[in-house]
Amino acid sequence: MWACDAGLTSTIVESYAGAGPLFVNTLQTFLAAHCALVGDHLWPADAKEEVLRDPYYDFIVVGAGSGGAVVANRLSEVPEWRVLLVEAGGNPTLGTESPQIFYANLKTKLNWDYKTEPQPGACGAYKTKGCSWPRGKVLGGSSSINAMFYVRGNKEDYNEWAAAGNTGWSYNDVLPYFKKSENFYKPLTPETAEHHGSGGYLHVEHTEDVADIENLLLQANAELGLEITDDINGARQLGVTRALTTTKDGVRQSTARAFLSPIRDRPNFHVLKDALATKILFKPNTNEVAGILVNKDGKDIEIYARKEVIVSAGAINTPQLLMLSGIGPKQHLEKIGIEVKSDLPVGENLQDHPFVAMMFTTKSDSDLASLPNIVGGVSQYLLHQKGPLADLSPHRIVGFTNTLDPKATFPDVQTHYVVMVPNLTNIVDYFAIHDSSQEVQEQFQEIIKDNFVLIPYSVLLKPNSKGRILLKTKDPRDKPLIYANYFDDPEDLKTIIRGMRFIAKFRDTKSFQSIGLKLRWFELEACKGLDEESDEFYECMARQMTFSLYHPTSTAKMGPESDSLAVVDPELRVRGVRGLRVMDASVMPSIVRGNTNAPVIMIAERGADLVKKHWGKLERVNHSEL
Repeated sequence: MWACDAGLTSTIVESYAGAGPLFVNTLQTFLAAHCALVGDHLWPADAKEEVLRDPYYDFIVVGAGSGGAVVANRLSEVPEWRVLLVEAGGNPTLGTESPQIFYANLKTKLNWDYKTEPQPGACGAYKTKGCSWPRGKVLGGSSSINAMFYVRGNKEDYNEWAAAGNTGWSYNDVLPYFKKSENFYKPLTPETAEHHGSGGYLHVEHTEDVADIENLLLQANAELGLEITDDINGARQLGVTRALTTTKDGVRQSTARAFLSPIRDRPNFHVLKDALATKILFKPNTNEVAGILVNKDGKDIEIYARKEVIVSAGAINTPQLLMLSGIGPKQHLEKIGIEVKSDLPVGENLQDHPFVAMMFTTKSDSDLASLPNIVGGVSQYLLHQKGPLADLSPHRIVGFTNTLDPKATFPDVQTHYVVMVPNLTNIVDYFAIHDSSQEVQEQFQEIIKDNFVLIPYSVLLKPNSKGRILLKTKDPRDKPLIYANYFDDPEDLKTIIRGMRFIAKFRDTKSFQSIGLKLRWFELEACKGLDEESDEFYECMARQMTFSLYHPTSTAKMGPESDSLAVVDPELRVRGVRGLRVMDASVMPSIVRGNTNAPVIMIAERGADLVKKHWGKLERVNHSEL
């Protein structure tokens, strides 16, 4: 980054010399602070020259996101293995590293900016009638632009995977891998040690300060019967909590910062940045993988893998790359004009967590988002990683409930909360970022002028509806076609409406009434004339105000030989080819009941061990250090 270039920094400072010594000293301080936080020296250097000089690696990992960064770290622990990590994006920025402004990243080049194809009955309040699906295009991938919630899902998610024939993926099997990654923020007790780990690369914490609105939300949920808990990753997931986050000392702990920065100088580890993997290469007349084709600086480069290629490009880019390489549904690939290497249901079984955004408002004279406060917050953050930009407060409350059976051990609905103060659209316009319709944007801008706004999400955790991903063309630069198929199964709509009605009950709690929070609906033309208490109105709002929680999964499904939808086996090897595995959210047989970042890191940890075991380098299969 320019702030870390000594010569350029000197030039910048000199150009402002006429402004006086106080300004120049302040500028120098800010440049140094910026450099210390996100300078190029923190990340692995781009290895283009090394790759051109010697394009042969033992392992090539495609995608430096939640999965790929972990896989590359763990494989390069074997000193005799030469490991290359290929990433389509570049280094993290100040915008990615400050926890509070994570939403602002969605309108930058760090986002692939995917949109689902228009569908009747969902995403109606978007300009395109298709939902926005952000994905990270940067070291750390989506872990560099997400909301940093550390949520593992429910124990039953993994037991269901194992019961379906995925040996080695039960909760008891995967728990050691969750713990292996983790550096829990406080000393472990016998109780916390059962569920958490220390000494891992990924720092997980509760930040100390609790905002008043967070306490109010906890109490409101308690009034509705939810248990307040310290940890939904422990013995019991159901309840409401102030979530653990992947942050440390006021800085995001993406997989780039946690897993790549510490090994940036490891001699057997290289990273090729701003490089798009366009095709998996095969040895002549075989189905054995030879390497990959990468486009870097407008030129194609062939890179070869002596042992394996591991694709960790995520639930959208992974199926795209596989299909571009001839691995996918035969009929679709032949229609596009791609030679078929392995006829597999790649891109099928797509699952996501859709949510419906609701809104509570109360009059407020708050001036928290005024320009002086924002400038002061940036200054405080740059210099000390403190202040309002340094953590997720006041958005950290998350709840899990079963809307049909309060005694159940697993939830069907998750609730998130976004808190917005008056005039926040001057800084981050929530609905503009999501490309909502003009109707919604104009109403929201008017509402937030003099209102404190609370936006709860009713999140569907276990959708029955399945989508799919198809290629638009065989040009790797063309975005794939994403069919979310939200609410195709009517039971999904019924569940999310039960979640919405649960949220509506907050208006009757003493907690909400104490500060005058009232339920407020957008006045949408599509829902005009419907009784606001009717099922028809709730259904209309659900179909209009549909959003994605950015958790696409399951497009390269893991499963046993008998599973006709399986793309990879329980060892994460792609069927019908040799030397190719997938390690990211796309291998999930079914989506987990919770945020997906922590589970993907776990998949990568276990996947790396599967590779080490296969090649005789896993000294301690059971990880005695855990």
